[in-house]
Amino acid sequence: MSAQPHPGHSQNLHNPDVAHEHDDINVRALLWYGVVLFGITVAIQAAMWGMFKGLNWYEGKNEPYVTPLTEPAGRPWPQPGLQVTPWTDYRQFHAEQENRLRSYGWVDEKLGVARIPIDKAKQMLLQRGIPVRPELANDLEGTNIAATGESSGGRSLPAGTADKSAPAGGGGFVSPSAAVPAPPAKPGGGS
Repeated sequence: MSAQPHPGHSQNLHNPDVAHEHDDINVRALLWYGVVLFGITVAIQAAMWGMFKGLNWYEGKNEPYVTPLTEPAGRPWPQPGLQVTPWTDYRQFHAEQENRLRSYGWVDEKLGVARIPIDKAKQMLLQRGIPVRPELANDLEGTNIAATGESSGGRSLPAGTADKSAPAGGGGFVSPSAAVPAPPAKPGGGS
């Protein structure tokens, strides 16, 4: 664009449809709006305060009868309580058990029963061996009588006596090879 005005145009351009607003903002209406808004806010806060006071009074008046045998409020629950950190409790329990396994101590001091470390107990067990129960002192101890009642084959066993249903000459015991029958002979006498 050039600095020279265009021919045929005036220096003063004016559009009659476009103009700025000549009226200023209504301050009085804005102030009344703020005052009314503040008043409504204070009224709502006062109504809420009154409502909560009224509800507290109503609750105190209609509180149910509490027997003197009930637990007082605020008293802690009896132990054991909930585990807050079970992983820490497990580590502590495991450490205590390991300490018991690897140290000397009394199980019952009055009776003279003590514990020894598990490694020492294993060595002593290997040296001395496992204690074995002594043999029966009397041959009549225990039972030598066969079971009574019905057997799995459906036959009845007489009570108080041994099973006498073994094959003759077998002495009461049948070997597995004797129980297998011989294969049948071929027809026509061939071998």
